[in-house]
Amino acid sequence: MKQLIAVAQGALTELLSTILGEEAPLTVDLPVETAVDELASPAQKALYVMGSTDPGFVIQLSPDWLLVLSKAMMGEEIKAGDEGFEEFVSEILEKAYDTLRSSLSPEGISLPETSFSVIPEGGSIPTATLPASLWKVALSMSPGGRSMKAAVYLPSLPEVSSDEPEVMQEQAGASPTPASAAAASSSVPVSALQFPDLGKESIGDGGHSFGLLADVELVVTVELGRRRLPLADILRLTNGSVIELEKLVGEPLEVFANGRHIAHGEAVVIDEQFGIRITALASPGRVEKAFP
Repeated sequence: MKQLIAVAQGALTELLSTILGEEAPLTVDLPVETAVDELASPAQKALYVMGSTDPGFVIQLSPDWLLVLSKAMMGEEIKAGDEGFEEFVSEILEKAYDTLRSSLSPEGISLPETSFSVIPEGGSIPTATLPASLWKVALSMSPGGRSMKAAVYLPSLPEVSSDEPEVMQEQAGASPTPASAAAASSSVPVSALQFPDLGKESIGDGGHSFGLLADVELVVTVELGRRRLPLADILRLTNGSVIELEKLVGEPLEVFANGRHIAHGEAVVIDEQFGIRITALASPGRVEKAFP
């Protein structure tokens, strides 16, 4: 189970970091058993969403999730009750659920398709469709120091293979049990792979080696500037719209080869065509990529 939690945590962290445009470490706790009565009388104000699987599951979100994600994706905060907020919440959760399905599939976990319905504020949670005992998985994240909490209430946990406890024992440094040792001894024989001595490493003649690469073509790109815009501003662009770049007039332009920064330069005109005059080579240790 710990392995599955780690896989899900990594996938969701990557998704949220992409949406927010910054590192967004997500904390996922191990499941704890709880009673459905906790949903029947919630102790804190939160947004509740129902998953349509049979049996269904419930997601509890603190209000900050809606505010932070809508601000990052649309450039403005959406609150519960605003027009279109239910569709926005469903869309975000569908993206997260699809991410989980893709990441857990290689682990042998097949999640069913589902849709999400937002429970209106003050509305009742359909606890009658849920078992009396649920598994609660708590999640939390603090982008920009803003504490955001969530919880998923599941009627059951995914089945894990019987050898997972053995793997976790080995990772924790525990000695294998006699049963696990006997099972290992009856498996396919494993022996260490031995490589022959290749001798002292050497590099061929420099001129000859570079000659082999002389015909390799690279894509050279000159970057005039960059600008990060929220999705709402992108959708408002029309013919004639002007996008102000972050680069100031007179600053050197960036030159990239296959996406790797190699030089600085200035724009020139050659026979009615744009060109770039190299003014300085980039530091060898710099690894900036074009258009990240």
